Amino acid sequence: MRENASGFMDLSSCTWMVRELGEPISCVHLLDDASILVGGWDGCIKYWSDEGDLIWTTMASNRVSAMVRNQDHVYATSGLDVVCLSLLDGQEQWSIALEGSADSLVATEACLFATSSVYDIEHNDFIESAIWVISFQGEVLKTHRMAERPWTLSTYDNGVITGIGRPLNGYIIFDKNGDIVDREDDWDSPTICATGQNSPVFGLADGSLRDPSGTILKKMSSAITDVDQFDESYVVAEESGRVEYFDPNRDWVSDGSKVVALSHGFTIQDYRTIWIARWNGSQGELNVRSADAGEFVASLPKKRIHSIASSNARMAVGCENGQVYVWDKVLLERRIGQPVEDQSDVSRNEMLKRLRALRK
Repeated sequence: MRENASGFMDLSSCTWMVRELGEPISCVHLLDDASILVGGWDGCIKYWSDEGDLIWTTMASNRVSAMVRNQDHVYATSGLDVVCLSLLDGQEQWSIALEGSADSLVATEACLFATSSVYDIEHNDFIESAIWVISFQGEVLKTHRMAERPWTLSTYDNGVITGIGRPLNGYIIFDKNGDIVDREDDWDSPTICATGQNSPVFGLADGSLRDPSGTILKKMSSAITDVDQFDESYVVAEESGRVEYFDPNRDWVSDGSKVVALSHGFTIQDYRTIWIARWNGSQGELNVRSADAGEFVASLPKKRIHSIASSNARMAVGCENGQVYVWDKVLLERRIGQPVEDQSDVSRNEMLKRLRALRK
């Protein structure tokens, strides 16, 4: 499954830090101060400072699928529950149980939004879902029940937007207090993934990438499983393993095994990067490409990655083996720019030459 990585930097040689959760990682969350929250499949949550010092450890009831910070508290989905923890020491402040698996979680300035879903083994499908509006003190303010599963949940225009699946297909927009203000529910295919913020786009099961008006921005050959957006550029992964990047000036494609995580990354020597995690059923890998030309510039081999988190200064990935890798922009650029001293530095020099070539 590996692309030809000969001559490229091995990312394991230039990490800012590597830490151990002690169980497979399910969720990684970088905070604005570069500290990092990491949650696991069995409920362990650890919080490290930006320097890599362990601040606290706690245990939730089950797999941690999402985390969000609001002031001095951390809110997490864990199994059937939404849990509030103190950011200072990790102590649980409150916990409420939802109806079904707690899947996603975001926060507006007014409250929390969480999604839950009930899966029926006999029917091999989700039979009931809900969007919960919860106060920061743990009170359920509103519950929007629906037959469709909310596959995505993102902040949008001071409120929240969710992409929904069968039978209606489309999206729902909520204001910051949890009231529905708009919806689209007559698309031909379920919404699988989406971006948030002020200009969302939606990836559908039929391979189309759409804006809120329904305009098709790109048509892929199979279902879109992941999408990320930066200004006017998009990077899209489809079920077949193909990744396509496009903006008004360029378009490139990368083929490979199934994409399990995808993100824009920080710039390296003034060039934006795309971080792609793949898994072929037995082996995984993280690949870093330049956004401008799709050049393969770095790799983390033989790692099964479940989560990627990004900021302007840091990148972090969480792995099946319980390790979390963190890269710092300044350190990585310095390592790339170091002169070659011996054969072990060949990969770094090759990466530097390729980035310089992009300037021409």
